[in-house]
Amino acid sequence: LLLLLIAVVLFDIVFFWDAFGDEIDSQGPEAGIHKLHDKNRIDSALQSISSKLHAINEAKVNNNNNDVGLLSDKDKILELEHEVEIWKGRYEMAVSAIHDPDILPLQNSINDEDAQVMANELSIADLQEEKKHRARNVERYGVDDHIVKILTAANVEIDEELAEQLPTWDDIVSMYGDKPIIHGLDTCQTYRDTVKPEARMLGPAGMFNTGTNLLFELMKVNCNIKEARNVPSVDPLLPIKYREPRRNGMRWQAPWGKHNPPTTHRGRNVAKAWGKGITQTDFFPVVLIKDPYSWMGSQCRHKYTAFWGHDENHCPNLIRWRVKDRDETAFVRVKYALEWAQYESLLDMWNKWYEEWDEQTFPHLTTRFEDLLFHGEEVTRAACDCVGGDFTDNFKYVEGSAKPQLTVHKGSNGLVKAMLQYGDPSKRLTGFSDRDRTYASKNMD
Repeated sequence: LLLLLIAVVLFDIVFFWDAFGDEIDSQGPEAGIHKLHDKNRIDSALQSISSKLHAINEAKVNNNNNDVGLLSDKDKILELEHEVEIWKGRYEMAVSAIHDPDILPLQNSINDEDAQVMANELSIADLQEEKKHRARNVERYGVDDHIVKILTAANVEIDEELAEQLPTWDDIVSMYGDKPIIHGLDTCQTYRDTVKPEARMLGPAGMFNTGTNLLFELMKVNCNIKEARNVPSVDPLLPIKYREPRRNGMRWQAPWGKHNPPTTHRGRNVAKAWGKGITQTDFFPVVLIKDPYSWMGSQCRHKYTAFWGHDENHCPNLIRWRVKDRDETAFVRVKYALEWAQYESLLDMWNKWYEEWDEQTFPHLTTRFEDLLFHGEEVTRAACDCVGGDFTDNFKYVEGSAKPQLTVHKGSNGLVKAMLQYGDPSKRLTGFSDRDRTYASKNMD
């Protein structure tokens, strides 16, 4: 087995020098195509060689300890043979690409932006193959396969300490069910029939703290409306952060502002970020909703432009804790783009905001933040199919906070932290007083 591992490494080294050594300084039309990908290919080759050297070291340790590892010797040999075939195929493709004259005209049609996309895709494909290889051999420490799949898609490695903290799949199912809930799929065909492919665009809408940034990040890297590539930028002078980073139809927010109520803002307000130059009726919103108890806890941590009486020790404070002789709600005032709104309580704010969306008749989807967290691939695939996009064959999750670390978002949960927070039933009612819980149970819509 050790000899076979060493042979694979030697093969990689030979491939590395043969594919990149003599040709790096070559001249002629094929040099441009070669240089287009050399950095990503070199990085990928070095990463693979490094991982196999590490495997040799582990194999030595395992042999010394008479430990057969997670796979039998037969299975390990099959894995290595598979790896040899992969690299053999890559070598043959590299050689044929260098000498195939039919590929050469492509060089002149590639601009810098397209070249970068192609290079990134090549690098991502290699990393995905390597990630799948590792995932087949990873120690799961008893973690359920559903959760392993999510963490693997985010390239998160499971260790014993993390495994002990992760929620069980039974806990998650007890809170949210075993399948995602997506409303509005019956409006997809209407949208595709009325909006031309090159004009289609999709993005999030939702109340504060409902995962809108996470949805954008997932759609941006996993869905592509290819016709959007041919549409000129709506405003080339806009700062780059306000433009689609991949020009694939995936937008950061609804053009009227993702947190604004649709009745008073759609068609009336142009969002400062990603709103200019957009035909708002062409935009397809995916509305995110969070479990109201968890959402109120999120509001306690990040209140945005909502203002109500509370403090760190009394939140969500649905019933004013200072008033002892009667149940008096703590009213909430919210600043939207075009108006101030007042609600009876934080729960009343949640109720009325989503009641308004429920009344809208234009095409849109509504799904839960928790479904995006625990069924991200299914939800994003459904949304992508809805607008006629092409969904990736290698789904990628976003690890780390989906929000940039601005002041209002400081401390926002990343994937692992979100799993720990929203997969634990015991944390759902943190901060609620008995009177808060009684009020919520009676007034939840």
